[in-house]
Amino acid sequence: MNIPKQNNSDILENGWWNILPSYCIKWIRLGRFDRPVGFWLLVLPGWWVLPLTNLNLKNCLMLMFIFLIGSISMRAAGCTINDMWDKDIDKKISRTKLRPLARGEISNLQASFFLIVMLIIGLICLYQLNINTWLIAMSAMPLVILYPLAKRFTKWPQIILGLTFSWAVPTAWSSANEEWNLGILFMYLATVFWIIGYDTIYGCQDKNEDEIFGVKNSAVSAKNFLTLFVGCAYSLMFILLIISGYLLNNSNFWYVGVLICGFHLMRQVIKLKNIEQNNPLQIFKSNVFLGLILTLSSLGNHIVS
Repeated sequence: MNIPKQNNSDILENGWWNILPSYCIKWIRLGRFDRPVGFWLLVLPGWWVLPLTNLNLKNCLMLMFIFLIGSISMRAAGCTINDMWDKDIDKKISRTKLRPLARGEISNLQASFFLIVMLIIGLICLYQLNINTWLIAMSAMPLVILYPLAKRFTKWPQIILGLTFSWAVPTAWSSANEEWNLGILFMYLATVFWIIGYDTIYGCQDKNEDEIFGVKNSAVSAKNFLTLFVGCAYSLMFILLIISGYLLNNSNFWYVGVLICGFHLMRQVIKLKNIEQNNPLQIFKSNVFLGLILTLSSLGNHIVS
């Protein structure tokens, strides 16, 4: 079995992409297709919202597939924008110094063409949805562009990331032609706090180097109260998920899923107390499991309907 190997950067040396011609690999790495966690975390909030609508199961699954393809392309677009802005910073950080733009394997012009292709794929996915959803989705573009710049003017750029990555919630709700409900606002805010929490954990990988080079993020800003900060973010997520479930008249399956997720969030926070011995990347990745649990619990609405 060919197990992916990792060097000191976040570049995986071996994986499924080895079957492709060598010139393709730099594009795989630019779009982060070699690391699927990012697009899973982007699509999962939309996935757990769609079954809560009045869609039948067939249409729900169809929209879930469209959201998956759209999330893969838009996550690649977001990573490209991020790397174009940050390539000079990335050169200084061990984890990011071998990224294609930082290493000079891809020029800004080439990356721009790749970005356009990813955006076109995203637009094709968006075209499958209703016009109102076009407006909702397109309104997130300023946030997508703003996030890579946020670390230059705020010590808490994860707040901008949370607002951006949570956009699948209103987009998914709108795609089902549902009337707006206060519960969706609470669901959106729950997702924002979830993302702030897990991306702070992700940032712990570079915390020491980020301090040296003056890179701003919540892992550095909250270093003296990291457990409290992430614990508060996760607690707010848990409470808001319960409130949103009540306002949306979710089935009991939803609350079972939320309870399981609550224990999972608590386990992450406990691990943060000894972050030097617990791999922050593995804690971060475990949030995919949490998102899948919420998706399965929301699909329970179709069992009781």
